[in-house]
Amino acid sequence: MRKKLGLSLGAGSTKGFAHIGVLQVLIENNIPVDMVAGCSMGAIIGAIFAAGSDMYMLEKYALSMNMREHLDIGNPLNNGGLIRGVRLEELIRIFTHDMSFGETPIPFYCVAVDIGAGELHVFDEGKIHSAVRASMSIPGIFMPVALNGRVYVDGGVIDRIPSKVLRERGADVVIGVDVGYRGGDFDVDGANAYLLLNHSVDVMQWEITKLRGNEEDLLLVPEVLFVKGHFQMDRAKDVINEGRRVATEALPKIRELLEL
Repeated sequence: MRKKLGLSLGAGSTKGFAHIGVLQVLIENNIPVDMVAGCSMGAIIGAIFAAGSDMYMLEKYALSMNMREHLDIGNPLNNGGLIRGVRLEELIRIFTHDMSFGETPIPFYCVAVDIGAGELHVFDEGKIHSAVRASMSIPGIFMPVALNGRVYVDGGVIDRIPSKVLRERGADVVIGVDVGYRGGDFDVDGANAYLLLNHSVDVMQWEITKLRGNEEDLLLVPEVLFVKGHFQMDRAKDVINEGRRVATEALPKIRELLEL
């Protein structure tokens, strides 16, 4: 019997476009993906893939999109975040064909943090676009999302690469894709307040990731830290190509793990 592959796509804002390149390579090489979990940007790309949307079409859209058109600015003092996230949620709804969990051709899960309880929550029911909006709601940047009487923020606060979710749901082999900060020097002198805040969150996530340990059989790490901030779009093609590169190099190991 063929081993079940679970793919865990990590948080990373526009650095997460690397997930598109990874998925393209898996498709081109007939590597079967049996389930997907995602966090933040990884949840967006993972949901669209699991819903059956074309990754090459998604690449074209990503390279041509005007991010400002999808950012609905709110009042951070009253709403808890600078961006409401409603426009991005509508875009996700369209790309996921308004599907609910359980309806996608490939099983999909995403994570967010229940900020009231201080706990990680795994979404596996309800509308996918609503859950993904919760998963991507970076504290201070996006408004928290209220669902079913609870309030959620970005899952990357606790678990930016939700690989354990897949193991618990029967994946024999788990491959993670980490596009986040993994230590190293940061140009403090050249950073504005926004970049300093962003990097502080990155450092926190990296320390938590180290404490959680390796939960994957294989971790792909695209080199995408040349992207600064959450919404830098001018390097999107380079990010996608870097995802393709690391996935292509990993193909022999992936086939070995799956015994293909």
